[in-house]
Amino acid sequence: MFKRHSIGVGVLFNPSLAHFVEHCSDAVDFYSVIPERFWNDHGRGASQRFVPLPNEIDLLDRIAAKKPVVAHGVGLSIASASLFDLDYVHQLKDWQARYGFAWISEHLAAVRIAQAAGSDHHAGLALPLPWDEELLDLLGTRIQQAQDVLGQPMLFENGVEYTPVPFSEMSEPAFLNALVARTGCGVLLDLHNLHVNAKNLGRSPLDFIDALNLDAVQEIHIAGGSTMHGIYLDSHSGPCPPEVFELLALVAPRCPNLRGVTFEFLESYFPLMGDHGVLAQIALARQALQPSASTVPCPLPSSSARLAI
Repeated sequence: MFKRHSIGVGVLFNPSLAHFVEHCSDAVDFYSVIPERFWNDHGRGASQRFVPLPNEIDLLDRIAAKKPVVAHGVGLSIASASLFDLDYVHQLKDWQARYGFAWISEHLAAVRIAQAAGSDHHAGLALPLPWDEELLDLLGTRIQQAQDVLGQPMLFENGVEYTPVPFSEMSEPAFLNALVARTGCGVLLDLHNLHVNAKNLGRSPLDFIDALNLDAVQEIHIAGGSTMHGIYLDSHSGPCPPEVFELLALVAPRCPNLRGVTFEFLESYFPLMGDHGVLAQIALARQALQPSASTVPCPLPSSSARLAI
């Protein structure tokens, strides 16, 4: 497990990083993995719902043999009013037992709508949520159930709002604070999501950060984005904008329980970066965590930068 006082820097694994795992793992302190990449989900009601993918499992075994692993789920859809997928939570528990995830995070989102015969409609992106007491009641009960199954608190990630819900009863940080107080869950603070909302909606990331209970933040995500038809997208399309590293340098010292910073990117953008580009982003993240050295060029990380575990 990670020591409480240590802040590690990791990367969200995707298949393009297979070479990186073999040859560059000394540069990172942990890997974040999306569990759904390693099994086929045949849907609720299937006689054998979750079927492991042998080649992917072999790769995950090699990842876990090299570094601590954390789980970042995308499929729970805990805010979907029409379903609460406890079978998915039990699947996570089985994988937690196998790989000893240092922590488990999910999106505070709705992406699925339950349909007949156990099938679900997937929206393809996180649907906008009303930050109100009704949703707080719904999520409070579900998160407590999920954490009881897993035997540990979960972290939930702040989102991107491409289509905001008007007339919400509270702000997103106020909602997160209330959820933390009610359930004991933690927060995964995605700084690029704040940057997206600033670009598209003019919302101040600093106002969000100032309103959030930073004691609850245990992981921070950083990423890059791209613009399409005048909209800035959370596309994880390569290097982080400078504004994201500036936010990281500002907020990390204010998060006393921060355990890790994770760089995310999609595999389709790996040819634009290569291993060297990924290493450079990790180096910049380490530099941002040491504000006194922010004006000094940061070398690529080496084995001496590994997190104590």
